[in-house]
Amino acid sequence: MKEKKYLTAGQFAKICGVEKHVLFHYDEIGLFQPVMVNENGYRYYSYHQYDTFSVITKLKKMGMPLKDIKVLLEQRSPAVFLQLLEDKFEEVDREIEKLLALKRMMVYMKESTLFAVTHEDEDITIRQYPREILLCSDDLENASSRSFASFMEEYISFCKEHNVLVQESVGCMIKTDNIRNRDYLNFSYLFMKIEKDIRRNTHIREEGSYLCAWHKGSYDTIQNTYERMLAYAEQCNLIIGPYAYEEYLIADIAQKDHTRYVTYIRMDLVD
Repeated sequence: MKEKKYLTAGQFAKICGVEKHVLFHYDEIGLFQPVMVNENGYRYYSYHQYDTFSVITKLKKMGMPLKDIKVLLEQRSPAVFLQLLEDKFEEVDREIEKLLALKRMMVYMKESTLFAVTHEDEDITIRQYPREILLCSDDLENASSRSFASFMEEYISFCKEHNVLVQESVGCMIKTDNIRNRDYLNFSYLFMKIEKDIRRNTHIREEGSYLCAWHKGSYDTIQNTYERMLAYAEQCNLIIGPYAYEEYLIADIAQKDHTRYVTYIRMDLVD
């Protein structure tokens, strides 16, 4: 009779990359049991069991509870397995989208922070920009000035609706008329840049010249930067367009000291 070869619990745990107590726990709950237990109570496993253990490990990594894995193994068949794969395909796709969103967030954070620190010595400039598409919130004008709490509710709702992970990637549009009237918190829209026009709540920021400034400090003092921008425009005979755009390059997520925040402001210029 051909001799059967078995592995001790320690040997099997080693080739599976786990501790022995994992095997003992799986045995106790009836999920994965040794092929043989000798008279001294020592557990032995067959190398044929490695594939089954690998499947358990992969399903666990995919977030499936051990009790569900146990049911699957007890009822496994090609049909059950195919249905499991279909369900897991959907879960994996969702996780991939989350990871891609996380990567986009990291890219934005890196680019915006580098942009801020490499231009921190600049003040007011005129810069050229290509055409950009902005996804906008509903009109907030006059509503946001009534209550800061209502503005924050809109802000958070907008972020959640569009799966925004970093709220600093959401900017604010404010009419330049409101700036002239020193109504600095009366925003018109929240916005975020998008690649394609979805034909819903979008605003085109046209290619051309923009009056730009880096506001350094907390938002409580942003009026100082706006006043300097308006004075600069008047001195240089520049015609200001309808909107200013605020982008929060360095804020709470990257800087503990609010007096060192950096807000990038762009104002439309009319040719």
